Amino acid sequence: MTQHSRRVLVVEDEEMIANLLLTVIEASGLQVTSCPSVASAMDTLSHATFDAALVDLTLPDGAPDGVIAALREKDVPVIVISGDPDRLGRHPDLPGLSKPFRMKALMTQLESCLAARMPASPP
Repeated sequence: MTQHSRRVLVVEDEEMIANLLLTVIEASGLQVTSCPSVASAMDTLSHATFDAALVDLTLPDGAPDGVIAALREKDVPVIVISGDPDRLGRHPDLPGLSKPFRMKALMTQLESCLAARMPASPP
């Protein structure tokens, strides 16, 4: 599979969590761009493309609804993450992970999103 060219956007304001996600996702051969806020994510989306995104639902500058909408407009699969089950419940049509979550569960969902978006190359 040609994962080296696949790009993942991580929108997470907690630096320790963002760094952990970045480390785990990059270890699987994916490229990661991390944004700590809605504003930085929207700026990044204006000039970059992604194959999947992880979006925290609690960000310092507001709800990430605009980020999610922009990603969906570009047909980018979105996985929402939150420590608040009520926030996750507001997005029943998106795959979600409740913090704290296991990295294996994250990678399983991420790989599923990537497989649905861009099938593996033939051997």
